[in-house]
Amino acid sequence: MILFCEYVITAPNRESFRQWVQTHPYLWLAAELLENTGQPGVFVEIWRTSGEEEALRIQKERLEGRSEWRQMEQWVKGGREALRLWTFRAVIANG
Repeated sequence: MILFCEYVITAPNRESFRQWVQTHPYLWLAAELLENTGQPGVFVEIWRTSGEEEALRIQKERLEGRSEWRQMEQWVKGGREALRLWTFRAVIANG
């Protein structure tokens, strides 16, 4: 399963957010953090999870603002309520 998280960091906050990311790399050990090249400031996180239970745990942690994730809400346009999270499962199993 994949958990996909999307949010916007506005231009005035982008450098502070990037600095925070650099000092907290362990938060993304299990994820890819990407910024849209055509729309700077639009970020996505791609979490490859072991299953639905792990995906739901991560999603709940993010949406409830628990742990160190709460710190990043100050830079997200619209705050925690603006985080968009979706869970995807494979339609066709590869391999």
